[in-house]
Amino acid sequence: MSKRRLPDSPVRVVPQVPAGSLNGQPDETPKPKAAAGDNPPSPEKHTSLLKASAGVGIALGIATIGSFLLFRLLNRMKVEGLENIPESHENVLYCPNHSSILDNFALGVGLYIPRMLFRPEYIPINLADRKNFFGDPSSRRFKDRVLRVLGEYFFKNLRTFPVDRQGVGGLEQVDQWVEMLRQNIVIVFPEGTRSRTGEIGRGRVGVGKLIYDARPTVIPVRLMGTDEVLGVGKLIPSFFRTVRIVIGKPLDLSDLLDQPLPEDERARIDFYRTISNRVIEAIRALGDGRPLPMDAQPEAPKLPAEAASEDEAGPV
Repeated sequence: MSKRRLPDSPVRVVPQVPAGSLNGQPDETPKPKAAAGDNPPSPEKHTSLLKASAGVGIALGIATIGSFLLFRLLNRMKVEGLENIPESHENVLYCPNHSSILDNFALGVGLYIPRMLFRPEYIPINLADRKNFFGDPSSRRFKDRVLRVLGEYFFKNLRTFPVDRQGVGGLEQVDQWVEMLRQNIVIVFPEGTRSRTGEIGRGRVGVGKLIYDARPTVIPVRLMGTDEVLGVGKLIPSFFRTVRIVIGKPLDLSDLLDQPLPEDERARIDFYRTISNRVIEAIRALGDGRPLPMDAQPEAPKLPAEAASEDEAGPV
């Protein structure tokens, strides 16, 4: 059975293996002949190959220049833990906290620029809320019409993948993310939504399922200060702020991933949330409390373990 093409899928890099080959070697296994009247099998479908197309080049150039101006010139940025960035560009999952719509761009500047300008396979896929980046498909408002155009011609070329927030009932879309993650670098926000208070909320079920199914290299990331640049409710970014990115060491989740999945659906959801909350704990450990100054780090009270940034909005 052929694989279903991913809806609104971002481009990705897949190995160029000749037809009829296995692991780069010719496949000499005899194939059974089709019976008379049988339809020939459909070829396996993949998402588009990542190419240095004009659309990707223009979008990446605009995002790179804009992000560099905003985070390197008009604001201060400090990145810690660069030695924890994996060399691989496959099955790598970055899990940062989320407090600004600019978080993805800050990560791009801090993690893979300038590498991704010359090696496009290092451009991360960003799992992003459809309504914030691609517009509400059922709305005729001017804002949503503009976002639909931006989504199609800009965000899509930046490898932004639209996610529909549907609660735990929407876990079936995680299977699409698993396929993408196994061949790419992916950025996902375990909280699933931006924090309104500066606190880090609890993990979403879908992220736990994604980690359990794909078994990626999981990198926790703490972003501090992006909400001061452009927090929730702001339309114009602030300048001369400090943005700090702390990249943690890859997480060892083997004690959870080696366990069999519970058969009971409710227990399975709780198990996925346990995995996601373990990631949340690692993010919190990279910097306690609200955004810290870059040069001084005073003692700050720890946040409640289950502080939620807003209502349970979706599986991410």
